[in-house]
Amino acid sequence: MRLRTRLAAYFFLVIAVAAGTTLLFVRGTTESLFRSYVFSGDSEKAKIYASILGEYYDEHRDWTDLQSFLSEMPRLAFFGLDESIHGVAGGAALPPYHADSISALLSDRIAVADSQGVIVADTAGELLRTIHPAEHLAHGVPIVANGERVGTALVGSMVDSSLSGMNERFLGSITQALLWAVSISAGLALFLGLALAAQVTRPVAMLTRAARKVAAGDLSAAVKTAARGGSGDEIAELSESFNVMTEELKRLEDAKKQIIADSAHELRTPVTLIQGTIEAMIDGVYPLDIPTLESVHEETVRLARLIDTLRELEIIQSGKLSLHLEPIDCEELLRRTAALFTASAKEKDIALTVDPTAFPPSTVADRLRVGEVIYNLVSNAIKYTPKGGTVRLRVESDEKKGQVYFQVDDSGPGIPADERERIFERFYRIDKSRSTDRGGRGLGLAIASEIAKAHGGSLAVGDSDLGGASFVLTLKSA
Repeated sequence: MRLRTRLAAYFFLVIAVAAGTTLLFVRGTTESLFRSYVFSGDSEKAKIYASILGEYYDEHRDWTDLQSFLSEMPRLAFFGLDESIHGVAGGAALPPYHADSISALLSDRIAVADSQGVIVADTAGELLRTIHPAEHLAHGVPIVANGERVGTALVGSMVDSSLSGMNERFLGSITQALLWAVSISAGLALFLGLALAAQVTRPVAMLTRAARKVAAGDLSAAVKTAARGGSGDEIAELSESFNVMTEELKRLEDAKKQIIADSAHELRTPVTLIQGTIEAMIDGVYPLDIPTLESVHEETVRLARLIDTLRELEIIQSGKLSLHLEPIDCEELLRRTAALFTASAKEKDIALTVDPTAFPPSTVADRLRVGEVIYNLVSNAIKYTPKGGTVRLRVESDEKKGQVYFQVDDSGPGIPADERERIFERFYRIDKSRSTDRGGRGLGLAIASEIAKAHGGSLAVGDSDLGGASFVLTLKSA
């Protein structure tokens, strides 16, 4: 079942339960309040009847002929009304006030129980000479004669809890109105819910279509997201994350293709040289002697070194690199590295210096791997710094952040800002025209960056105050 259909079904279920519960609650509350209202009116009537019946008892000293008296009350009221209008010697009764109309006005059911709880009169004639339950008599109004309770008056709902026809019709109209109101509200809520479900599922459907395109290999698929700064919800965040994911997948796919192309290019040169030399030896163009075999051997060594470097980079990036952590004196490590390049620096008349520190910081790391990173940075600095230039090594620490910074600065040409992120990619060289002998294969900085990450640190490049590049290796302090 599709999400939109499920949401519609959930909305319908919730609305149906809410509407039904509301209808039952309001209907029950209305009936309860209406019955209380009817009972309150009957109580007021019962007080009047209790007063009349008290006078009746005073006059007759018992309840003899009470049933007939209650039956005659509408007629007696009619003649009283007629006498009040026309006087004792009045003429015929007024047509509008005939006996049936007066009976309708006095149509309440009246029941009277004596002091023992026995029903001695009932205008409906159903409960005569029956004993009324005490809990029912408690709702009636006492009939008092000469200061003594002689019975109980029960009117309407005090006798029978069922409502009269008119009251039932009124309550039915209330119920019908509630049913219409709840139905219209539920229909409107369902309509709005369906519209909301469509709005919610629309971006999900877009995500689904985009995901299918990505699964089919189309990494250019993207979904629209809410404008930045807007009130984006979780689906908008999911859409944005999906777009970031596809962009990253596309970047990785492009990088993979580039790596394959670069690897093929780097491997092609030594393989071509080896193949050409051997074919020339077979054809007799080159002599089959030791110098020729040494040149072939040199290319095989270069090829093996490239393969080993690639393998090392793969191991580091996969997280399988084994680190032998130990305390390292950072300034001492810089001085040892500088000593290895003293001769190379003198050949180019480069000033290779190590700035001293008052309190040399230390770190816990793999000495050989960190030394490999610094060795690579110093080697590149000397390679690209012109004659008479400067290469400076120094280390600083930040106690608050708990970090140490190995910094290698040079006075060379520097690195353009738009190239600084890519120089840590494998096989990437700023000057594509450089040969591998002069410009390297573009693997050294990639390996150095991965070694830094393996230590929980980073390797970054910026501008140096010497005018060239400034490489900073950041590691955790000891």
